[in-house]
Amino acid sequence: MRRITIPILLLLMLSFAGCLSTTLIPTIAEPQTQPPTDQECDIAVEAMAAAEAAAPLPFTVLYAGADIEKAMYEPAVGAYLGIWLWDGLRKQDINAMAEREHAVFAIEMTLGDEFPSTWILQSISARAAPLIVLRMPESAAEDFPLHEITMFAHELGQYNLPAFVVFNPLPSVPGISAEDYVLLFRYARILFRTYAPMAAFVWHGDDINATPKCPFYPGHDAVDWVSVALTAPQGPEGFVYDIPSKLKPFYLSFQQYKPIIILPIGVSHFSHRDFVYRVPQAAAEIVRVYEAIRDGFPRVRMVVYANHGLTSARGDDFSITREQGTMEAYRDAIADSHFISRLMPRGDDGPLWLLSPLNGYYHEGQVFVDQEVLPAGHRRVSSNAIAEINGRSFVEIGAVQEMEIDIDHTRRVIWITG
Repeated sequence: MRRITIPILLLLMLSFAGCLSTTLIPTIAEPQTQPPTDQECDIAVEAMAAAEAAAPLPFTVLYAGADIEKAMYEPAVGAYLGIWLWDGLRKQDINAMAEREHAVFAIEMTLGDEFPSTWILQSISARAAPLIVLRMPESAAEDFPLHEITMFAHELGQYNLPAFVVFNPLPSVPGISAEDYVLLFRYARILFRTYAPMAAFVWHGDDINATPKCPFYPGHDAVDWVSVALTAPQGPEGFVYDIPSKLKPFYLSFQQYKPIIILPIGVSHFSHRDFVYRVPQAAAEIVRVYEAIRDGFPRVRMVVYANHGLTSARGDDFSITREQGTMEAYRDAIADSHFISRLMPRGDDGPLWLLSPLNGYYHEGQVFVDQEVLPAGHRRVSSNAIAEINGRSFVEIGAVQEMEIDIDHTRRVIWITG
């Protein structure tokens, strides 16, 4: 067994820092030692590059899930493009600005508000499905509004079109118990199946650490999709959250059971905390996040961007349409064919890919996967094909027999078909 460790670059970085100080950092006093020459700086840079190249390079590992039924409207591959509009923008306007049509438009309302007939008709004219975030009135904690829910489902059902209903998202009505929340959700699901059978029912978790064991989770039989909100406020030290890292616990908990919606997603380019615009940083982050979703979260089937302004506690502006840089970045991010502009019936073609919590690695021209990723019958290989990386045993994929393994070196993704 070989042992591969990620090299420590501290000494090289210190040498390289000396090169930077002679060119980028002004000094007040004369240095006590002779600064490195240009040639010495070039050597340090080359050494750093060589050391980084020698380090094992992490790859995302996806594997084919077995016997997992796709949900209502779940595509075989890809994620629906969705957007949540504010500021009076028309649906056709955002489609023109993005140079892509959106498959889903989102709206939020409280049961008892006027039914959004005009908004639904506008969605239909834009060839998009409506997604309605339907909150319950505060009185629902004491008096279940079953009649009002029935009337709402009946009105929606009259349009006879595909739709998504995010019912009573958490955090819900103050004072409602988990038992009552689940009871109300399940009753509502029955009513919508009766009066609006083309509406997919969505459970929205209040926390990225929510799991199917959460006492407020209504059960797999009552839920078609699940959703979670992920936004990245920005400040002087950078982004407060890394959206892909923040998504991962929630994703791993639900990927085997339900397709996932990010509702909404948003990247800040301005905050009232310090009144500084950071548009280039936001633009780069938008592109990075959508690429991460494409490459590492195959059962994220819908991404709904929050095109709204100052709504966080710090007054962050997550909109994309107010700044040319963020709009261009969003346009570039969604141009990839992974993101879908049309709702489709349940996709049954091809395997349903799941994310392994364990990375693979590329090292010295070979690709390795963690032994635990492989089925038990494929873990026995020659000791020469096993390497220890960061304290775990990895197998060189060339030694794995009778398994289909595909690799995308550009995106750093490994697909394993059992």
